[in-house]
Amino acid sequence: MTQATGRPRNHWRGLISQVMGAVYQPPLAREREFYRRLRALDEAIVDAPDDITQLVLRGELLLERGEYNRAKQDFERALALGDRLDDAKAWRILEQVMRDRAAYGMRIIQRREQPASYNARG
Repeated sequence: MTQATGRPRNHWRGLISQVMGAVYQPPLAREREFYRRLRALDEAIVDAPDDITQLVLRGELLLERGEYNRAKQDFERALALGDRLDDAKAWRILEQVMRDRAAYGMRIIQRREQPASYNARG
């Protein structure tokens, strides 16, 4: 122990270990976290199938994972629900934000779907 802080001299090693654990997750831990989040979103969507927020969050999770077809389905469904809310004039700010995020996710997917020759030109 040091006299100034009252902490063990090797305390900094524990801090470094904690920071590294928070920043770097082993692949298996990342995989488990992905499936935990996916299950939670799946359950939330079963409970509230017209909840734009849950659809967009699951779409973003799938997009991050590279599962573009499934993400596209969630974004398309969220945009369709958003159109229904727009027609009914039942918008709230959260739905507007989620609709914008779904539209952004769709743009990312559309860029990935473009032919390689088009992507090379910019």
